[in-house]
Amino acid sequence: MGAVSIGATSSPFPRVLQKRVAQYYMIRVAIADDHPEMRVALRLLLSLSKEIEIVCVTSNGQEAVDCVKRLQPDVLVMDIHMPVLDGFAATKQINDLSIPTRVILISTETGIFIAMQAVAAGAQGFVPKDEVAKSLLSAIETVHRGETFFVEQS
Repeated sequence: MGAVSIGATSSPFPRVLQKRVAQYYMIRVAIADDHPEMRVALRLLLSLSKEIEIVCVTSNGQEAVDCVKRLQPDVLVMDIHMPVLDGFAATKQINDLSIPTRVILISTETGIFIAMQAVAAGAQGFVPKDEVAKSLLSAIETVHRGETFFVEQS
C-alpha cells in the first residue's frame, strides 16, 4: 500500500485561505504504522484536535521517509516494528535529511530499554501503544515546541 496524502478538512473558508491559516496555526502530522486498524485509530484520535492536520499516512518505514522528504511534516508518529524499514532505521534516515520533522515512535513494547533505543535512533518522543489515547496529543504538542516527550516507564 502506498502513502496516502490527506487534504484539508471541510471549512467555510476558501481552500487557498485554509492552507494559509493551517500554515500558521496547525501542526502538520504524518502517520506510519503497518496495521490498518492502528492507522485508522490514529487518524481518528488526531482528528479530534483542531490544531492538527494529517498530511500523510503510510504503512512502512520507507514510505514514511519518502513522505517526510516530500511533505516535510512538523511531526511524524511512527510505529517501531514495520516491514521494509523499521521505525528506528527510518528515524535515523529522517534525521540525516536535515529536515526539521520531529519523530515520535510508538510500540506495543514498553520499558526503559525500548525508550533508550528510541533516543539512540534520534526520536524526540516515545509513547507505548497502550498509552496513545491518553498521551499522544500531548506528545505531539510537546515535540512540536522543540521539547522531548517520553511516557514514564517502569
